[in-house]
Amino acid sequence: MEKKIFEKIYIAGVALILLLPVLTINRDPDAISEKENRPLTGLPKIIRDGSINKNLPTDIESYLDDRIGFRDLLISANALLQYHVFGRMEDGTRYRLGPDGEFNIVENDMVETYQHANLFSDEELAEITSDFKSISDGLKTKDCEFYYMQCWDKQSIYPEYFPDSVLQYGDISRTDQVLTSLAENTDVNVIPLKDKFISEKPNYEVYSKYGDPVHWTPRGALIGYAETMNAINEGRDEPFKVLTDDDFNITMTDQGMSFYGGVKRSNISESFERKETHAVMNEDYDEEHEAFDGYRTYHFTNENAGNDTKVLIICNSFIVNYLKEDFAESFGDTLVVWHDVNKKLPAWIEDYNPDIVIYEMVERYVEYKQLHKAGKAMRKAYDK
Repeated sequence: MEKKIFEKIYIAGVALILLLPVLTINRDPDAISEKENRPLTGLPKIIRDGSINKNLPTDIESYLDDRIGFRDLLISANALLQYHVFGRMEDGTRYRLGPDGEFNIVENDMVETYQHANLFSDEELAEITSDFKSISDGLKTKDCEFYYMQCWDKQSIYPEYFPDSVLQYGDISRTDQVLTSLAENTDVNVIPLKDKFISEKPNYEVYSKYGDPVHWTPRGALIGYAETMNAINEGRDEPFKVLTDDDFNITMTDQGMSFYGGVKRSNISESFERKETHAVMNEDYDEEHEAFDGYRTYHFTNENAGNDTKVLIICNSFIVNYLKEDFAESFGDTLVVWHDVNKKLPAWIEDYNPDIVIYEMVERYVEYKQLHKAGKAMRKAYDK
C-alpha cells in the first residue's frame, strides 16, 4: 500500500515538473527578453497572408522555446555553468575569456593583428603612408591642421588579459608599422597613445578587466583627450583649454558588464561627470548640410571656449561615446562625424571649412580601403 502511494506521489511530481513550465508560459504579446535584449517570438498563426502557414510547426517550436516557463533561469544557469566551470562564454563567437576570466571581444581581424600575422607589405605600407600624407598636405592648402589619433584595441594595451592560447609572433603589429612609417616618411601629426596608456597602467585602469571589452575606460578616454589636446597646443601662443580632473566629479562605481545569460563580474572603476557644460549641441546638422546628409553628426557651439576655432573630428565610438562633449568644451565650434574618412572628405572640408581636423580610429575599425579613397579624393581636389 505504501509503495503504491509513493509511486502515485512520484508520478504526480514528475507530471508537475513537466506541466509547470507549460502552465507558467509567458503569454504577454509584447514580452521582451532583458537578458537577450530582443522581443520574444509572437503567438503562431495558423493562417498567414491569407493561406495556411506552412511554417506552423517551426513557429510553435520557436514560441515554446522563447516563452516556456523558467526560461530565463535556465539560460542564466547554463551561462554561469559555462563561465565558471568550463571557462568560456556561451556566445563564443564574439566574446572570449582571458586567463583569469577577463572579458575580451574578438571581431574583424583582431586575432591576426594581435598575432602580428597580417603585416603590411612594403607596397601596401607605402600606399597607406601616401594617403595619410595626401590628406595632411591637402588640408595645409586650406590652412587647416591635421592630427591622426590612433586608438588601440584592448589586447594591445593589456595583452595579459587576452586568451593565452593565442600566441604572438614578433613585437611589431600592422598598426605599429603604419605609425613608424608616418613618423619616418611624413610630417603628419600622429598622436600614438600606446606608450602613454602602457605607462599609466600601474596608476589607472585604462581598459577594463571585467567591464566594457570594446572601449577604453572613462579614465582611458580622458588620457586620450588630454594627449590629443596637448599635441594640438604644442608651440601654440594661445593654447586651448584642456579639461583636467578638477573639471569633473570623480567617483568609483561598479562598471562590470552583464553578458548574455547573466554572467557578471564586479569591476570598480572611475566614473567622470563634468561639473560644468558650456557647449550646446545641434542634432540636425546633417539634415541642414548636404555634404553630411546621411552621416551621423554632432555639432557643438561654445561661446565660453574663448576662441572661434572650428574643429572637425572624424571618429568612431571611442570619441562619440566618451569624448565628444569634452572636445566641445575646448573649441568654439566642433563638428563630430561618426564615420571613417572616405571620398566625401573634400566635400566635408569645403562645407565646414575647419581650422583643425582630428581623425581618430581604433585598430580593428581602420578601413584602409576608405583611406585610399579619401587620399585619392584629396589629391584630386587639392594637388596643384
